[in-house]
Amino acid sequence: MKKRNPMRTLYPYSLPMLAAMVLLLHACSAPQEKAVEKPNILFIAVDDMNDWAGFLAGHAGMKIHTPNIDRLAAASMVFTNAHTPAPACAPTRAAILSGVHHARSGAENVHWGDGPKWREFEALKGVVTLEQFFKQNGYKTLGAGKIYHSQAPPWTPTSQVEPANWDFYYPSPYISHPFQIRAPDEVIYPEDVDNENRPGGGADGWWTWGAIPVPDEKMADYHVVDWASHQLLQPQDKPFFLAAGMWKPHDPWEVPQKYFDRYPLENIVLPERRKDDLEDAFDHGRRWIMEWVLENQQWEKIIQSYAASITFSDAMVGRLLDALEKSAYADNTIVVLWSDHGMHMGEKDNIEKFTLWERSTRVPLLISVPGMEQAGSRCDQPVSLMDLYPTLVDLTGFEQPAHLDGKSLLPQLNDPDTETAPVISSYKFGNPKPNGVTGHAVRSMRYRYIYYPEINLEELYDHANDPNEWENIAYKKENQPVIEEHRNVLRDMLPQLTWEKGTPQGYTVDEDGKVKKDNFEAL
Repeated sequence: MKKRNPMRTLYPYSLPMLAAMVLLLHACSAPQEKAVEKPNILFIAVDDMNDWAGFLAGHAGMKIHTPNIDRLAAASMVFTNAHTPAPACAPTRAAILSGVHHARSGAENVHWGDGPKWREFEALKGVVTLEQFFKQNGYKTLGAGKIYHSQAPPWTPTSQVEPANWDFYYPSPYISHPFQIRAPDEVIYPEDVDNENRPGGGADGWWTWGAIPVPDEKMADYHVVDWASHQLLQPQDKPFFLAAGMWKPHDPWEVPQKYFDRYPLENIVLPERRKDDLEDAFDHGRRWIMEWVLENQQWEKIIQSYAASITFSDAMVGRLLDALEKSAYADNTIVVLWSDHGMHMGEKDNIEKFTLWERSTRVPLLISVPGMEQAGSRCDQPVSLMDLYPTLVDLTGFEQPAHLDGKSLLPQLNDPDTETAPVISSYKFGNPKPNGVTGHAVRSMRYRYIYYPEINLEELYDHANDPNEWENIAYKKENQPVIEEHRNVLRDMLPQLTWEKGTPQGYTVDEDGKVKKDNFEAL
């Protein structure tokens, strides 16, 4: 994507000066507000995309082809240490769009449903959502695809979109994603694997992979991008907030054959894995999936299919960027690209998300602002997707709503070395207790700290020396000051949390601080 420098034409000012000017005009009188044109917003969401995208190169030894996202990265601030508030679609999206972290609202386990059930939580009932905020402030709100959570292909499509907040939603605020064709059964359920015990259920299941013998035009995401591109090419009578949500690379990992051709099986590189990795960590309850994958020799095929799905998503993003560049709005549109969470591909004995480790929480995050002086720079400070709402409010010159849990990234857009505070990810697991176990992760510049209150388990990983998070060093005496610093981050947000002394339930800790799970058996 070409580096856009329109603010040097429209606004010969720096980002902070521009924001200050808009706020001043807003405060003086409403008619004067039109003296400075409000920027449009193109809000691009991709589902389940981890840090394998080319500009992050998260899979060592294997190149993932994302030329279009890479060109957007060249025109953006690249946030290399960005994290989701939750390693699952529904709570993350409700948190990002409401501005209220689900660990505080209680909407931490909102997964399915035919309506916006996140509104039923007391802390969210009167909250102004992101798109609602811009609609109330004079923007035209347009949406398509998976922005809020939806039960989409291959399930019966549903939606958590609130119709009143959108001027138009494609294909409908009640069915927020087009129909998606599936791969043939003989492809996704081959005879040479144990389909009877295959994770994910039968023919309507979620966990399949294989090439679809159709062109891109038959894919649901193609039509989402088609509609969004059409909007970009239409004359608009006021600034717009255009949200385009793509389903891929979410499973099923089924995309046209040409994307599989980019990744021949003989060239697949498997991620690093250690057999006893989870001996000192939380049992996320999904190791049986990895066991099935290994026993049925499907690991390489899964990596191939996920990589192909990422490259398909990149092609769709490219079509949308092309439309923006051809439009009348290329010089006055903020572009944001984000993924709702990461994805394990065998690391830590998991092939899914739903964990509080790096592979689940780290996400691609790009913010491109017309005229930004730091285009193509990389910010390594920890940031959260919760920061999107306040950042967009700042960039458009409005006052911050009081309910937001995130922090504006405007300082980092001007200077990527500006320090941030550690960020929090939370999730409620369905195991090992009947009522589930809640976990909270704190990601600082160097460390990842995780706490599971119900079982009194702590984990600490030093990313300077252990990027794979293989060694839980939480119980080593010399690390107690680091543990306390990260506990305080959780206390600030969740003052009700308490820490008990003693050994975590189901684990033993030796004199050297080595923690070991009782009755652990490596795959």
